[in-house]
Amino acid sequence: MTDAYSKPPVSEVIMGVTLKQPVLGKGGLIFEIISAFKKDYPVIRYGNPLEDLEMNDYLMEPKIDYNSTGPVLYRLSTVDTNWLVQLQFNKIFFNWIKKDEERETMYPGFTGIYKKYSRLVSFIQNNLHSEFSVKFCELTYQDRIFWQEHIDDLSEINKIIKIILPSIRDNDITYSPNNIFSKCTLPVKKIGGYAIVSINTATTKENKQVISFQCTLRGAVKDMLIDNWYEIAREMQIKLFQDSFNEKFLESLK
Repeated sequence: MTDAYSKPPVSEVIMGVTLKQPVLGKGGLIFEIISAFKKDYPVIRYGNPLEDLEMNDYLMEPKIDYNSTGPVLYRLSTVDTNWLVQLQFNKIFFNWIKKDEERETMYPGFTGIYKKYSRLVSFIQNNLHSEFSVKFCELTYQDRIFWQEHIDDLSEINKIIKIILPSIRDNDITYSPNNIFSKCTLPVKKIGGYAIVSINTATTKENKQVISFQCTLRGAVKDMLIDNWYEIAREMQIKLFQDSFNEKFLESLK
């Protein structure tokens, strides 16, 4: 698993697994996990359980069953909040997060993040009192591009991303978008599921403008090992990134 660029605009990576059964809620296992990792992730917060998103033909259906999720999502983080573990009875998620004001922070690479994630998953597998039966795996990459460093106006976004935005031409005046909010789904047979791609604009705390390009790959492991699924998902993510961005912009990341 290699990383293709030396200066990728990655702001967040999420790796996760959803289980067929709420096994983390059995025998107090979820509290064993929290205790085992509290030295590395000492900050504990709580949230609402995460729902499932399932694709049914052309429809994305959110589903939540509190008998499966349990009553709460446990969020364990490092003091600097750059690393996050999220646990509920049927889900294990692991995040690396880089804040906008930490642009000089080095991206640890897919392999570095995956090693930490694998350690968490392996601990859970080794301490389970029942089968570790996977419903689906997920890999999310979010890239944040400070677009005003590359173009003057969003109407020129195709110099960064290969998309054309709608506009209104009125004689000598062109009215162009000043915000973007878009989402699409792509069936991806190779991972046994689909990709969700979102392109949005946002404003940082320092009042700078960014384009957020986020891809979530989600699919069933089936006959593959989890390691192999992530290998393929990472390959698909790189291909999507390379096919979505302008070649000149990609050259600037090498």
